[in-house]
Amino acid sequence: MIELDKLFIHGRYYYDGNLYLYNTASGIEFSFLGKKVIITLKADSRQLDRAWMRLIIDNDDKNAVDIKFGPQNQEITLYESIDNEIHNLKLLKVSEAIESHVIVSDLVLDGVFLDKPIYKDTFLVLGDSTVSAYGNLGEINDLKTLDDTDGLRGFAYLTCKEFNASMNSLNGSGWGVAFSPWTTPKRSSLLSFYDKVAPLDNHLFDVKSINPRYIIISLGTNDYHYIFNDFDDIKNEKEKLDEFRQTYHQLLVKLADDYPKAKIIMVYGVMLTTPNLEIMHQIYLDNKDDFNLYELASLGDGLGIGTHPSAASHSHVACDLIKLIKEIENEKY
Repeated sequence: MIELDKLFIHGRYYYDGNLYLYNTASGIEFSFLGKKVIITLKADSRQLDRAWMRLIIDNDDKNAVDIKFGPQNQEITLYESIDNEIHNLKLLKVSEAIESHVIVSDLVLDGVFLDKPIYKDTFLVLGDSTVSAYGNLGEINDLKTLDDTDGLRGFAYLTCKEFNASMNSLNGSGWGVAFSPWTTPKRSSLLSFYDKVAPLDNHLFDVKSINPRYIIISLGTNDYHYIFNDFDDIKNEKEKLDEFRQTYHQLLVKLADDYPKAKIIMVYGVMLTTPNLEIMHQIYLDNKDDFNLYELASLGDGLGIGTHPSAASHSHVACDLIKLIKEIENEKY
């Protein structure tokens, strides 16, 4: 049995008796007094037949435990002791939404739940492979596997962690704001899943259930590749570029309407598509007077799989973003 009222749930989720977790860095957290905790997990297969989560006990990241599991229900002991002890357990999804979802069907506690953890702030993150940290543990020519992407070493999660904010993300590798050469159909938009729990999923997410302090958008590289390559016989480059700008503006309007007090940060350059920097900067200039909008151009190193940023590069981008947020706050956060 899953007692949702005892859990803090990081990220978007769906519940029908089972708890479905989707996006990178989504998961559960709870505090308890007891001797043993057992969870039942399985991967809801998409591209791969395994999922990857990380168990963090009492915020001790250095001794975190990685848990990888397949599409059959698996009972996993998260904690065990001979004595009743007080602990905090955090179980977060390391892998990507598009690889596999996670289903939690049971959580058994030999003891009692304590007060639900509380987070002062939430950061809403909308992004592509830069947010899921696609291939950040591998090298350029490696083949993609479950083991080469650590989403908790991605710049978005590292930034949220710095400010002790819960990360609520909607992300998927290959997605664009308006279109992408790697989605099916190619003119499929991440914007169309704005109020869903995950890309390619029809379960609704209540966008008003969160009140983000910051909104981080890391999108545009996949749109750029679609615009300037021959993927569309309907419109020319200028028409597609105009559509991209208009769709990005529509996204900003939605975010401002739903979260009028949130600060919005456009992050770009992470995929090292330097010709896109001018386009993204112009979008910022065109919209900055109408929204609570900021920009960060931070270049990745292109050393991960498929020229994605390496883990070291994600750390560098996170440092840039953390510095910007502290400057916005104009004081130590």
